[in-house]
Amino acid sequence: MWRAMLGLVWGVLLVLVGLALATDWRGVATRHVELTMRFVRPVSPFKRIGWSDERIVRRRDRFVILDRILGLIILLFGSGALVIGGHFIVARQP
Repeated sequence: MWRAMLGLVWGVLLVLVGLALATDWRGVATRHVELTMRFVRPVSPFKRIGWSDERIVRRRDRFVILDRILGLIILLFGSGALVIGGHFIVARQP
């Protein structure tokens, strides 16, 4: 029964996180990308000398799209975990 509960709780958690990222709920994906770029930029071995603000904004926008696609993938994995947890309950497996 613990596997079923774990599958259901894990599935709900993944679905919620995936929905927040995929729909950019309250700017979650945008904030995530901005924080990541703020952290990664100083430790990156590649030089960004001469990058215009427009180029940085385009790069951030592409990463927001990538983050939203990853949110959709997380949502699909969460849906699968919910289905498997429901199957464990219906099949009455431990």
